[in-house]
Amino acid sequence: MLSGILGFAGRIGLGGAGGAVGVAVLWLLLKKLKLTGIPATEAIIATVITIAGLCDAVQDDTGLVAAITMGMVLANLRGVDLPEDRPFIKTVVQLAIGVLFISISATVTPASLRGVIWPALAWWRCWCLVVRPAVVVVATARSSLTRNERIFIGCMDPRRIVAASTAASFTAPLVALHIGGANKLLAVTFLVIVGTVAIYGLTAAPLARALGLRQPEPEPEHIPAEQPT
Repeated sequence: MLSGILGFAGRIGLGGAGGAVGVAVLWLLLKKLKLTGIPATEAIIATVITIAGLCDAVQDDTGLVAAITMGMVLANLRGVDLPEDRPFIKTVVQLAIGVLFISISATVTPASLRGVIWPALAWWRCWCLVVRPAVVVVATARSSLTRNERIFIGCMDPRRIVAASTAASFTAPLVALHIGGANKLLAVTFLVIVGTVAIYGLTAAPLARALGLRQPEPEPEHIPAEQPT
C-alpha cells in the first residue's frame, strides 16, 4: 500500500517537474524570442510532445501529468501571450480527440457494459445533481456572477477529453496490477462521457433561454450594392 502511494506521488512529482521544464522552455520561446502565429503554435506542440515523451520514457504515465501542468501554468502565466489564431493546433487537437474517442469506443463491447450501466447512471446523476452544483457554489461564492449565471454554470460540465485520456492512460497499468474493477474503468468512463455530453448538449440552449442568458443572434452584415456609374 505504502509503496503504491509513494510510486504514485513519484509519478506526479516527475510529471510536475517535466511540466515546469516545458513551461520554462515555452516562456523563453514566447516571451524572450517573441514567437507569434504559426511558429508559436508549432513551438507549443513540439515542446509538449517532447516533454511528455521524455517523461514517459523515464516513467510510465508521467507524460500526461507534464502536459496538464504545462497547460494549466501557461494559461495563467503573466507576460506570456498565447497565439489567438491557432488553426494548426486546433486541427491537431480535433484529430487527437477523434482518434482517442474512436479508440475508447472500439474497446467498449456489449460484454464490458454488463454490470456497469446502473452504477454509471448513478454516478452520472450524482455528478450532475450534487458534485457539479456544489463545486460551482464554492468556486463562485464571492464572484460578480449573477444567480442565473451561476445556475447555468452549475448545470454545464460535460465530461470529455480529460476523463477519456485519464481512463485510457491508467486502465492498462491498473489491470496489470490486478486492481479490482480496473477492467471496467473505460466502460464506465465511456458511459459517463456519453451521458453528460448528451444531457448538457440537449439542455444548454433551452436552459440559457429560460434563464435569460441567451444572446440574440447577430444580424448578417449587408454589403451595399455598387451604384452604376
